[in-house]
Amino acid sequence: MTERPPDSADGRGRPRILAVATRFPWSSETFIERKVRALRHDGFDVTVAAPWIYPQDPSVDPVPVLQLPQVRSARTWGPSARALLHDRPARNLVSGALRDRSRALWVVPIAAGHYDIIHFEFSGIALTVTDLLPALAPARLVVSCRGHAEQIAPQQEPGRAERMRAMFARMDLIHCVSDDMARTVVGLGADPDKILVNRPAVDTARWKGVGRVDPDERGTDEKPLRVLSVGRLHWKKGFDDAIRAVARARQAGVTIDYRIAGEGPELEKLQYLRHSLGLEDSITLLGWQSQDEVESQLAWADVFLLPSLSEGISNSALEALAAGLPTISTRCGGMEEVLEGTDGGILVDVGDVDAWATMLGSLTDPTRRQALATGGTTRVREAFDLSRQARVFGAAYRKLVGSD
Repeated sequence: MTERPPDSADGRGRPRILAVATRFPWSSETFIERKVRALRHDGFDVTVAAPWIYPQDPSVDPVPVLQLPQVRSARTWGPSARALLHDRPARNLVSGALRDRSRALWVVPIAAGHYDIIHFEFSGIALTVTDLLPALAPARLVVSCRGHAEQIAPQQEPGRAERMRAMFARMDLIHCVSDDMARTVVGLGADPDKILVNRPAVDTARWKGVGRVDPDERGTDEKPLRVLSVGRLHWKKGFDDAIRAVARARQAGVTIDYRIAGEGPELEKLQYLRHSLGLEDSITLLGWQSQDEVESQLAWADVFLLPSLSEGISNSALEALAAGLPTISTRCGGMEEVLEGTDGGILVDVGDVDAWATMLGSLTDPTRRQALATGGTTRVREAFDLSRQARVFGAAYRKLVGSD
């Protein structure tokens, strides 16, 4: 369960690949677009399929797309039909029928494309069409395992683990974003011999020079320590613990200006927690931010904080490291593989609010921040650059179709 070394690119035997997602392009899934563009840059014929297709950046060459049928919305039905949705059994029946219909309609255009490789970018997508996967033969099938669907959903949904085992059995290759994820999916019944660990990657050149280390001591009222987090406002991201850590650090005499960039279902909870701790002047909930806005926030920050309870490997943390920001992360999922044994960041246990507060206090020292910034940037450029990720995927794809 290790990364397979890339073959030398010779320009021959490059298969036709379909990457199946739910939305494309999508602001919270930019890693898919980055991966596809890197593969296309290396000469691969890659198309993205999704039921929701959005306009692409007109300043770059468009990625070919295949729009899949969408589940029909109840908004298009008459009042009497919509009224049925107030009845739970009727709602479940209707929803199930629509899902079944959409499943079949998804598979038809995918099969008609005669692709050599079909890569489901999330295991949840492949799981919905497990029984229909034989219709995609002779295409070779790949699935990516990235985090929530493998680590959390099987604990919440009865029978999901068994269905994942059946889905994994139909796959020719199972991509995991970390060694930790590989261990998780083996525990769910995946064949270890089918697993490819290929860690997430970022365009390190894109973020070069964005961050900077302030040469002065920070953490005072005149110069507060500027801390940034980026991510969906979801319970698994642990932002409530981060807010508590900021409160503890302030009690210890460290002045912090903390910003959280993202939107999601936990917004109201975080707003209340911020108010209850008297931190409304110290914590800003920025809402959704574009890539350019995230870049501006990284340029503002002194420290990047990843307080997650569960992660595959955080792309936001990789971008912060590439930008040159000292980073504190929980010891969750694949983040240990990013920072363990390096001088590129700080790891603390999930939920250890006192440890986070202590570590934040240690980063008021500019010498400490500079050392971590230098180590983190070196680490991400050596091990998490897009070119490396594309080479590993390219070699695996060619091996699947026997063209290596």
